[in-house]
Amino acid sequence: MSTEQMLYIDVQPAFLQFVPDVISRFGYLHPGLRVTGQAPVVIFLNGTHDRAAIERDFRFCLFRQKIYAETLSLRSTLIDGVMGR
Repeated sequence: MSTEQMLYIDVQPAFLQFVPDVISRFGYLHPGLRVTGQAPVVIFLNGTHDRAAIERDFRFCLFRQKIYAETLSLRSTLIDGVMGR
């Protein structure tokens, strides 16, 4: 008998484009969990996991990826200016 449970996480439309990258980042935090890349995101829990902590970690990765993507051009411009390129 499988003890696998599903944790559904609703992702706002503004964050959907970041989900594939977030799944990769989330994978190194929780390598034993499977994650789908659709809306809503489904995380398959295969044991006794703290559901709140798993959701918190996923959302943290989601916000981090959004900030990273939105500031990448600014950081690149800044580094190019400092390096004299």
